[in-house]
Amino acid sequence: MNILKINIQKSLNFERLYYDKSLLENVWENVLIIANLLFFLYITGTNFYDNVEKSKPFGWTLFFFILVIITTLLGIISFLNGKNLKRIDGVTKSENTEIVKKIVNKNNWKLYAENKELNIINVSFLDTQTDYGKQIIILYQKNDILINCTSFALGKTPNPFNWFSNKKIVEQFKTEFIDSKNALQHSI
Repeated sequence: MNILKINIQKSLNFERLYYDKSLLENVWENVLIIANLLFFLYITGTNFYDNVEKSKPFGWTLFFFILVIITTLLGIISFLNGKNLKRIDGVTKSENTEIVKKIVNKNNWKLYAENKELNIINVSFLDTQTDYGKQIIILYQKNDILINCTSFALGKTPNPFNWFSNKKIVEQFKTEFIDSKNALQHSI
């Protein structure tokens, strides 16, 4: 999996992941996904409307129209929330790093990239069973950490439709981090 260049300062300021990408890549990832969803909404909506106008049976067209509406709403929600960073209160920067490494080892994940400002963790395919790969991105800000999980479709193209499974991994990580932090504080 290719590492994407994260604009760390902008991400920390807005608590949302920002990547250094070209305009073409942003259009490909953002506009085309929403355009496809709206296209299917338009097709099923006009088909449903035509069947109602012509007094034809519309049960199946209504079913598909509602299905596409639900899929579109879920797609938009996951698109809007997929890059948000979740703040977790930490201890010190060095202790936060040690806790992160313990969580990575405990879950048999791979520490893909590491420096003083961020860690990128690859989650194995067997843990997710939903896509080509996931990365947990951790940014360090003072004594806190900011975390996001991103799914990828093909190569380095983020997949916004796995937002719910990404959210589950973030919650798992948060729980393990807080448990480790509390255990560390009680041992001192």
